[in-house]
Amino acid sequence: MGISGGALTDVSLIYVPFMAGDATHPVAAAPGRYARAGAQSLLAGKGVTAIHQRVQAPSGGGAGVVAASLAVNHGVRVAVRSAISTGRLPIVLAGSCDAAIGVVAGLGRGRCGIVWIDAHADFNTPASSASGFFPGMSLAVVTGHCYRELWASLAGRPPVPEQLVVLAGVRSLSPPAEARRLQHSAIHAIPWKQGRPQGDIVGVLEQLAGQVDEVYLHIDNDAFDPHTAPGIVDEPVPGGLSLPQMEDIVHAVTARLPIAAATITTYTPARDQQDRTLLADLRIIELLGEYAALA
Repeated sequence: MGISGGALTDVSLIYVPFMAGDATHPVAAAPGRYARAGAQSLLAGKGVTAIHQRVQAPSGGGAGVVAASLAVNHGVRVAVRSAISTGRLPIVLAGSCDAAIGVVAGLGRGRCGIVWIDAHADFNTPASSASGFFPGMSLAVVTGHCYRELWASLAGRPPVPEQLVVLAGVRSLSPPAEARRLQHSAIHAIPWKQGRPQGDIVGVLEQLAGQVDEVYLHIDNDAFDPHTAPGIVDEPVPGGLSLPQMEDIVHAVTARLPIAAATITTYTPARDQQDRTLLADLRIIELLGEYAALA
């Protein structure tokens, strides 16, 4: 179950400075930037005590991206379980979306849904992907569409049924096979076009609230419009969310659903401009701190 019971809830800020298991990628600079910007103090201002955990580079993780990601995700799973066992809300700050595999694997066995906010669906499989980019398969993995043996080796829970997934902000599907996979799935997709949602996200969240006990909230910074968050791993996709729109979605989620864990991904300090991405992420962290203080 998620954090509940009316008492003050503390937070674990879990830093995962890897891009698909690669500790040398520029995303590795993000934890230090978050810390210097005062993420912990921001939460303290909401009456929430935050501790820092940093997932370390594993040794002997094996060759290849998938093996490296799996090794990192073992550490993510342990950190998430540790946070939950001590009554802390896990807020995971990760370099790439495949960290979601370890986060969801670390949750309990209750009925958990997913609210995934991303410019991309991350719903490719090895059969559909043109590039083989593993983070682009992250949502497919946690919903049981591929790498089932990897999931079984990591998780003590079944994959999340796709009908319990809300995907918001999506506006870049590649290749066409991914678009077909999403169209034929039971995922509740709310595309974003020219800065506006193409559907009723509040209505979809209301429906989800009647089906699950808690949710995993996943936010890829590329969901934002590039003017709001230019400091990301991928090439920015125009027409995304403004910061007020993201705030509205986070408020809509926290008003209806207990949050089991949250992740913010792909912040790349070297590509940021005037700290715009950093400031957007700090605002999300602040909103999650407000939720934790009232949970």
